[in-house]
Amino acid sequence: MKTLSIVMILVLMASCNSDDPVDPASLLPPITMTGENTFGCLIDGKFFRPRDGRSTINSDNRGLRVVRTENDNLELHVYDRKSDRSGSLFIHLENFYTIGEGDYLIQNATGLRGIDGPNHNYIYGTFWNETDQQYSRYLSYDSSGLLELNKYELIPNTSNIKSGTFQTRLVNFENTNDTILVTLGRFDLDSFTLNIKDWD
Repeated sequence: MKTLSIVMILVLMASCNSDDPVDPASLLPPITMTGENTFGCLIDGKFFRPRDGRSTINSDNRGLRVVRTENDNLELHVYDRKSDRSGSLFIHLENFYTIGEGDYLIQNATGLRGIDGPNHNYIYGTFWNETDQQYSRYLSYDSSGLLELNKYELIPNTSNIKSGTFQTRLVNFENTNDTILVTLGRFDLDSFTLNIKDWD
């Protein structure tokens, strides 16, 4: 009986092999609207999320920043600063603080942001290109995706919640035959507490 128990334990341990593939979608944060300070998406089926880097004198190397530009626009600057092949994703929502909740059609990006970027909604990112073995910039184009802002709630001195989902297709700036798909994107951010969160 003792031998049978040992054999059963060994069989169970072998079936729980750590080399089993993990479904990238299972790594995504849940869709919430309570200011949980979460962000995640799939880039061509690979999990992408913000992660802080090491602090330097001139930069805190934060994984995610929420930036208000030109008074009414919102930008999410998302960086994975820990991966061997780091990446970045920028989301610009035009007139966010006037429009608030609703659908934002993703249009063409130029690779510039803030006052230098286009005056409409866009997404772009920089990711490692396995084919070319270099970093490539990928840009949204007209009607290439949609961001749904499900909640925008501002309670002074308490919370500033922005929650939504998004998906889009991005095209390589230097090779229009190379596209990547951004899917299952989701975020639930509270700007009031965002700066104290560690993105690891």
